[in-house]
Amino acid sequence: MADALLDDLDDLSDVEPEEEPSYEDRAEAGSSGDGGSSHDAAMCDGINGTSSSADGNAAASTKQRPRLLDDTSLKSHLSSVRAVKSGDDQKPSASDVTTKEEDEHQHVLILASNKHLVSLGHEIHRAHLELCRQYHPFPELEKLLTETFQYRAAIEIIQNEMNVTKSNEELNEILTSNQIITISVAGSTTSGRRLTDDELKAVNATCLYLDQLKSTQTELTTFVESRMERWAPSVCALIGPSLAAQLLASTGGLAELTRIPACNLQLLGKNKSTSASRGGMATQTRAQHAGYLIECELVQSTPNYLKMKAVKAVAGKLALAARTDHVNVESGRKRTAAVGRKFHEELRVKFGKWEEPDKAQVVKALPKPDLSTKKRRGGRRIRRLKEETEMMKHEAGRQARILGRIW
Repeated sequence: MADALLDDLDDLSDVEPEEEPSYEDRAEAGSSGDGGSSHDAAMCDGINGTSSSADGNAAASTKQRPRLLDDTSLKSHLSSVRAVKSGDDQKPSASDVTTKEEDEHQHVLILASNKHLVSLGHEIHRAHLELCRQYHPFPELEKLLTETFQYRAAIEIIQNEMNVTKSNEELNEILTSNQIITISVAGSTTSGRRLTDDELKAVNATCLYLDQLKSTQTELTTFVESRMERWAPSVCALIGPSLAAQLLASTGGLAELTRIPACNLQLLGKNKSTSASRGGMATQTRAQHAGYLIECELVQSTPNYLKMKAVKAVAGKLALAARTDHVNVESGRKRTAAVGRKFHEELRVKFGKWEEPDKAQVVKALPKPDLSTKKRRGGRRIRRLKEETEMMKHEAGRQARILGRIW
């Protein structure tokens, strides 16, 4: 019996290792994410007891991760965009007529730009996470400054300084007084350590990479904005070309924008609520349940208590305007901004009526009392009322008997 138990235990020991994923599978899965291979390398080194070499392996694996700016498709797309821009600069200012081939080529460039803008947004997020992992002197700063480029600017100022109060004058140019006080208090009790020279170079390289990503994102956004009034005139007439470009960049194109319902359009670009933002460390003052549309000119013209109501109204009209532009583009019909201007005027009039004060109640004089007694007509209703108040026959006979005795 003991031999049978030992055989069963041997069988279990043979099965258990097969259920766990292999290291190669975890490395391949991590290489597609945000520094997953660096996490596996650091974990393996932690098992071996070499925690000091874990940071070096993580940095090496981070450098091996391919960068988006080195992608050949993005480079070729940027060269095409710059060629179109240079061609527009060489054209006379009065000639805005383009051929059908040029229109199709620019449409393809706009669609590709939107897809690359989505990829750039994801790459900026990954680079931000990588910078948070690399920066050790003040690890609490990641939770205090949640906005990517504000966090990157603060790191460029603080660098390897452990006493944050020495950098308050430089931080005052990018942060508010409330943020500086909170960062100074948190920095006095930080659990961080100084960076080595190699680690500091890696941090500065990541900051430079973030700047390059931002400049590329700005270049593509500017290109899309300059072409938005041509490809989505109704959307631009309703919310403006800048917001229209941001919406198309976040969704991936005009066709993708038309598939989003109005209830979700008002949440595109919504800031994520964190404990730092709820505690007064918010880097942007955008409303909690609103995205890009809160910055629309129509919404900003309304008072604060009507802003969310105005966002819902603008989102509903935006969904209709986007579908109108998409149908015109796909069918080859003339693209006009008549629908967008019509919606813009309707919303402007509606918002103006919302702000009008309620009409005051008119105090009416009481009518002159009629003191004369009116002659009541007979009828079924009057007879029924008299029957309710008249004396019953039994009570009338009893009263007659009492009166007979008295008399």
